[in-house]
Amino acid sequence: MRYVTYALTPERGYFDPGEVVFRECGVVLRSIQELSLLTDGTAVMLYEAEATRDQIDESLARAGDKVIDYQVSDAGDHVMLQVHYHPSDLIRNLLELHDSYATHLDFPLEFVDPSISSLRVSVIGAKEQLQEQIAATREEIDVTIERIGDYDPGTDRRFAGLTERQREVLLVAVEKGYYESPREATYDDIAADLDCSASAVGKHLRRIESELVDATVSDRAMGEFRDTLAEIR
Repeated sequence: MRYVTYALTPERGYFDPGEVVFRECGVVLRSIQELSLLTDGTAVMLYEAEATRDQIDESLARAGDKVIDYQVSDAGDHVMLQVHYHPSDLIRNLLELHDSYATHLDFPLEFVDPSISSLRVSVIGAKEQLQEQIAATREEIDVTIERIGDYDPGTDRRFAGLTERQREVLLVAVEKGYYESPREATYDDIAADLDCSASAVGKHLRRIESELVDATVSDRAMGEFRDTLAEIR
């Protein structure tokens, strides 16, 4: 099997007009964790976003009848937002196009530039199917190929789930000894290699650490641990 990772960038700056409303209300979409096109033509999207509940409520209220229902769950420094809605023609066309090929979307899909809804997508399948799907997708939207290679199911999905920039920051931090004991590097040392500020490095590493811990320690495992502690006490 092969995989291809590419960025989809809509010419008008959004896949759906609702994304513009999100931006106007301060909601930042970070990724799509799951998506489905239902038999009645509606769609369900599970987004990871940075926003307050008030910002989400305001933006979806402005969408009117377009939104059928939505659910919000707090996940620490971000929220998970599930929206059942009537999708734009572009979204419907892209989902129907994907379903016509023997390929698999590798979630999450990451918004690499939320300001214009540019979305990074990874697709897994046979080489011929991937080539045909990309050619057909290019008839609908701009496609920029980023990576192509053999699919390795043994790849650590916790690392693969980080953004490209997060992976770069983490690798530099590890190489420079930031996680050694005693610590061999500072934020400033890492920033010097990445051409960014020390505060930006700190922000990236805190988010990386939070995401890796969340991915490593499941809610179920934490529940079982708490139950065990309660029994001991």
